[in-house]
Amino acid sequence: MPYKYTAYDTRRQLISGTIDVANERTAKEVLQQSGYALLSLKFARPKFSLRKQVPSFFGVKTADVISFSRMLATLISRGTNTVVAMEILRDQVTNATFKEIIQSIVDDVRRGVQLADAMSRHPEAFSALYCRTIKVSEQTGNLENALIYVADHIEKQGVLVSKVARSLAYPLFVLLVGIGVITLLVLVTLPALSDLFLNLGGELPLPTKIMVVITDVASEYLLHILGFVAFLFALGVVVMSNEKLRFKLDIFILRVPLVGPVITLREMINFSRTVSTCLASSLSMPETLGLAAQTATNRYVAAKIEEAREEVLKGRELSGILPEFNVFPQPLIQMIKVGEMASTLKEDLGTIAEMYDQDIDRKVNTMVSVLSPGIMLFLGAFVAFIAISMIMPIYSFLGSIE
Repeated sequence: MPYKYTAYDTRRQLISGTIDVANERTAKEVLQQSGYALLSLKFARPKFSLRKQVPSFFGVKTADVISFSRMLATLISRGTNTVVAMEILRDQVTNATFKEIIQSIVDDVRRGVQLADAMSRHPEAFSALYCRTIKVSEQTGNLENALIYVADHIEKQGVLVSKVARSLAYPLFVLLVGIGVITLLVLVTLPALSDLFLNLGGELPLPTKIMVVITDVASEYLLHILGFVAFLFALGVVVMSNEKLRFKLDIFILRVPLVGPVITLREMINFSRTVSTCLASSLSMPETLGLAAQTATNRYVAAKIEEAREEVLKGRELSGILPEFNVFPQPLIQMIKVGEMASTLKEDLGTIAEMYDQDIDRKVNTMVSVLSPGIMLFLGAFVAFIAISMIMPIYSFLGSIE
């Protein structure tokens, strides 16, 4: 959620901006960790932005950030000054928005702002996890390795999302095409045929009667149907923009057969990789869990991670907290317990993330193997019904002629 702030920066200059985090407490912590003396902080209602809604066409692409990070790490490792390196990369960037962001960061760094703080002013390109990792690396003098590490993390997360999207693309395409064809049949082709059958006279078969009723309703109440579809779309927008409704929807999604296990596994991969990346960057466990909550896409999972963070601040171990939540699978909890005992938590979480990455392939394939035949069966049955309803009266008419 976006929060608008006013504060003094490390040079005692008055600044204002917007930060997008999970809650107000996290916003205060992030700003304080950036060295800002906070004056005011209030929730900023997000405005509709076509750039945010369609990031593939507008805004910064994940691939741009990954490429920028790796090339910046290479230039810095060769001894190039950070500002000079960013200016070189700025001239190579083709995305106009990202070019402006890099120029803004260069200007801030030239004024004495830390690189991580300058990047944090552009959450549409650099996440809180990214900026915090860079900030720690600036303090330890290991910037180039941190850039490579965070680029690898972003790339793996992107591969995970695209993997699920590609698997579901074909069933959704078939469903949309099938619905389009059926809509054309009901609105264009069938009304003329239904009038013909009614003019033939005689008793119509039951399937034909049903088809006539469907076409009559679709033709007569077309505007009402379109209005209802528009209402459903508007309702979806309201649910997605309302935090309480979105929270309940996310709980429901986790319980949906086939879909729920895939979403849960995706969140566990995201959680494991994020915690592993943060621990490798020498972040504390409470701060790590705070960033993990921000990167979670499911509100319910994010809330549980935030609850775990609160318990860790009380001195409890993570492996003793997670079993209290009906979200985290037992193998992950056991791996965390082993990692805490052996002080190898970041390596063990990286290992289980790779294991879950292979497991999600099987679950997605299972989901697609069930959905695809189901969609084809539904569409085939509907088309078959239409064909039968058209053929039966023709045969009945021919039989009456004989």
